[in-house]
Amino acid sequence: MVSLEDAIKRVYGQQHDYLYLRTVAANECPTALKALRVIDYELTAIKKPKGYNLLKRENKKSGFVYYVRYWHNGRMISSKWCTHTNSYEEACEFAEKNRDSLIRRYLEKNEGEVEKFFRSFYKKNSQIYQRENKRTVELCEIKRKMYKAVIENDFIPFLKARSIDTFDKITVPVLDDFQDVILAKGIKSKTANEQMSVLGRVFKYLVRKGMIKDNPYLLVTKIPIRPEEKSTHGCYEINIIKGIFDREWDNKTNYLLNLIIYTTDMRPCEIRSFSKNQIISISGCRFIDIKKSKTESGIRLVPLHERVYQEIMDYATENGIGDETPILCGMFSHQCQKAARELGKMLLKSEKNQKEEKITFYSGRHFWKTLMNAGGLGEDVEEIFMGHKVSSNVAKLYNHKDKQGKELMVKKAKKVFTILDRYIFEDKKIG
Repeated sequence: MVSLEDAIKRVYGQQHDYLYLRTVAANECPTALKALRVIDYELTAIKKPKGYNLLKRENKKSGFVYYVRYWHNGRMISSKWCTHTNSYEEACEFAEKNRDSLIRRYLEKNEGEVEKFFRSFYKKNSQIYQRENKRTVELCEIKRKMYKAVIENDFIPFLKARSIDTFDKITVPVLDDFQDVILAKGIKSKTANEQMSVLGRVFKYLVRKGMIKDNPYLLVTKIPIRPEEKSTHGCYEINIIKGIFDREWDNKTNYLLNLIIYTTDMRPCEIRSFSKNQIISISGCRFIDIKKSKTESGIRLVPLHERVYQEIMDYATENGIGDETPILCGMFSHQCQKAARELGKMLLKSEKNQKEEKITFYSGRHFWKTLMNAGGLGEDVEEIFMGHKVSSNVAKLYNHKDKQGKELMVKKAKKVFTILDRYIFEDKKIG
């Protein structure tokens, strides 16, 4: 056995061929050959960046400990964190395990006022977010996370790239540029508009609190939906739904979700948020008082068939739901999709058939409109009960706060119940 230095001296300057030198090295200098291979690997192997550096710092108890500094967005963060160990392997494990949480806390502590505000706006436990929910329609958890992701992954990096550190610098042209950034991702116009709408609530708050004078978001033009992107919801034929809600269902929640959307005209977001204390009675006729909706026209009274009312109350009682708690609280879009699939299964429609015919949970709302038109209720049903844009004449006629409007509203609702009895229920009337 010889040292690496001796091995190099022995082969240096010799004219023997490569195979001879390799044989000599393998036989006479195995340790040196192994060392050379390690050096070669270290110099030529492609290494994946770790995203952090480990630094040694003196420590009275351990001799030294490792501190970690992270790379973030191409820059080394100025702060460093103690790993509490002098073991290189344990320090690496600490660095990798705690990377996201340490960087996040660092950014929250050191970011500017604008970034901090936008980052916290859609946080679930944020006081601002909780207060805003009381003023507008509360977001379902899936949508809240989506809104938060758009702010953190798209809007904040956009602001940083332009060095925007005050609210007054966020102008209409700036938001228009952000709209271009979103479109550059190759997403559909509708999706781009939805992502832009994330900023709507934020800027309303900023104006209301006097943090900005004018709302630039209101002057940003929505992206037109291209013809090839437009899609329509299909719906089942009127004659196949009758009696379906008198059969046994596998899932009670799926049953109730379908029963409500096929008999009331409510939007999915309204179904997920209404509570027992919103159910009112006018001249012996029940309605759901929609106080918050997608649009201003959506604030309305929805006729509630007595059969459906009883099912809702039974469900609330069975699940211990109070008067102010949303009866179907936490029913996100995936639950609505499950409900639509179970209805299709009961109607002997495969998932493939439903997809081809574009039938979704929302199709229940289209079915309701088709049903009312078939029953002769009239086109004004869209304005009165469905929450579409209301003309001044219709609003005046059906103003339930005065006697005449109340009478017309009840008369129209009773026609709705008659049509439901004829086309949906097996002639089983309650009350």
